Amino acid sequence: MFFTFLVGTAGSGKSLLTSSLEKWLVEAEVSVTVVNLDPGVDDPPYTSDVDVREYVNYGKIMQQFGLGPNGALVASLDMAIGHVGDLRDEIFELGRDYVLVDCPGQMELFAYRNSGPLMVSSLMGQDPAVSLYLLDSNIARTPVGYLSSMLLGISISIRFDLPQIGILSKSDILMEEQIEEILSWSSDTYLLEEALDGSSSGLIREYSGAILRMLDDIGGGSAVVPVSAKVMTGIDILYGELQRTFLGGDNLIV
Repeated sequence: MFFTFLVGTAGSGKSLLTSSLEKWLVEAEVSVTVVNLDPGVDDPPYTSDVDVREYVNYGKIMQQFGLGPNGALVASLDMAIGHVGDLRDEIFELGRDYVLVDCPGQMELFAYRNSGPLMVSSLMGQDPAVSLYLLDSNIARTPVGYLSSMLLGISISIRFDLPQIGILSKSDILMEEQIEEILSWSSDTYLLEEALDGSSSGLIREYSGAILRMLDDIGGGSAVVPVSAKVMTGIDILYGELQRTFLGGDNLIV
């Protein structure tokens, strides 16, 4: 069983990619379980097989404790930890090859509280797992936006302690030349530094240069995969990256 956790900032396209990736896997005759971990979602674009909303009621928690949206989400996730065994049992009863876990939209509330990493580690147990980190094309199209998104992805990877695949989401809103430029930034920090030098100044330029030098020292930064969940492009390449991460390239499709 192979766990794939989809993470990213609010509006980056996690739920739609979960839906599109599920469709692609089903058409490829790979069995898949879809898990919704967002207690506050109203109408996700997929039918979840396992759903945290069956164990915690976000609306009732908000009313009962007089909480705002963020506070209710934090409380819901903390309460959901008590049901993680039930969620895992549901997943394993289905016994499918891939498990796609759509994580909460408010990523900072999920990733930077103890309940988030604990939920992730408890669900996957000893099974292979990877996180898909979505860089929103609306932000990553500029050098500064790309660098800040990449740093957030590194932070999330540290929190979850999982191998990570960077996804350039909503790639259909970009021109081909823009996609190629972003891909060049992801594979060559020198090109990203050049772009930053030409588009920023002052402290931003100074900070950016220091960050890139640090990334070079630790071997950080890796190529991203451009994907459009809307028009279903790049998902075959994403699947290949998942296979490489999980099995060293062996194919689950038989």
